[in-house]
Amino acid sequence: MSEETNAGQAAAGTETPAAAEARKRAAASNFLPIVRGRLPLLFVHAIRFDAVLNAMSNKDLATKFATSVGKVFDIKKGRNFGYVNAEFKPSAEDVTAAEAWIAQVGGTNAKGLATVGDKNVMQTTLDAYKAKGLATAEEVAAFSVARTATRKPAEKKEVAASAAGAQEAVQTTTSGAADDLLA
Repeated sequence: MSEETNAGQAAAGTETPAAAEARKRAAASNFLPIVRGRLPLLFVHAIRFDAVLNAMSNKDLATKFATSVGKVFDIKKGRNFGYVNAEFKPSAEDVTAAEAWIAQVGGTNAKGLATVGDKNVMQTTLDAYKAKGLATAEEVAAFSVARTATRKPAEKKEVAASAAGAQEAVQTTTSGAADDLLA
């Protein structure tokens, strides 16, 4: 059967089971077997600034840290997590997030796939950051300020609505003047 015939049958509701099977969504095997969610900032800093890790390929780092190659590429290029600079020190929350990330490796992710990653590399990285010491309350506050400074401020709906109202008022005044000339 040709594609036009299958399309015509689908429209008429007489589609063959093989054609219906071919149009189904891709199998779950097409999804990445990674930990889903936001990569902990501690690992972001390690990927970007650790000399040994930075020498590894993006694919190797993605496999070791249970994330995607694209995420590692963006971290190395500075396209995301721009607020994580060389002076970053992890807070207790960052350590907890890293421990939770490590705990998910080997389990199943949201797509039902067994997540892959190198728990030894991640645990070694975490231990190295713990040994250097955690951030103080002042450092956490300064990091929070730096983080919010990098984000774009969201335009509030009231401001957008008042700007639209002002635009309508200008258009109404102008159109009324033009109508008087035509009368």
